[in-house]
Amino acid sequence: MTDISGFQGRTVPVSQGFNDIADQLLTETYWGFTVKNTQRASSIVQLSQAVSVVMGAGFAAAALGLWIVPSVAFQTDSALIRAGASVFFVIFSFFFISYANRGTVSELQIDLSLGEVREVLRHRSGSSSLLAHYGFDAFTGLSIDRSSGSPLQVKLILHHQDEAHDLVVATGNEPQIGKLFGRLERDLLRSEGSRPLAAVSPKPLT
Repeated sequence: MTDISGFQGRTVPVSQGFNDIADQLLTETYWGFTVKNTQRASSIVQLSQAVSVVMGAGFAAAALGLWIVPSVAFQTDSALIRAGASVFFVIFSFFFISYANRGTVSELQIDLSLGEVREVLRHRSGSSSLLAHYGFDAFTGLSIDRSSGSPLQVKLILHHQDEAHDLVVATGNEPQIGKLFGRLERDLLRSEGSRPLAAVSPKPLT
């Protein structure tokens, strides 16, 4: 069940800013800010990534071992066979390690200069992948989901014109989500609502 009572119409003045609790989710940048989703990956995903690390290391070691073990240990001394097996092991090692390195929780980048929201997957290596991006005018509102029943697991939902593209902005406690609600309503929804021209194909809005 989604509950937005007590948060509609509420904004956070610029001078007030965000306290240390909210700062755990929000990071200011020169182009806007990012919102980190603290929702943890499922135990199955975490376990599969841990197994992938072991498998990737094993295949990498096997590829190296083919050239370390003396040739007398093989029935044939064909360098071509060793090279082929090495390529096979390296490819499998690459795929396993890539999966283990893949991020599990996306973050939202609110770009105030371009007027767009980017959904980005941050990987363990520090690199990132763009999952999707939307114009500010694609969103219709915000709501707070308290269906978990825990005040520490409250979700902030950003509603898209197409419900299939609704975004979970962040999962956190009541103070965190309340402040994020005010910040997004002010910078994203209210700025879009006062825009005199459409974001794409400029013409007066009707």
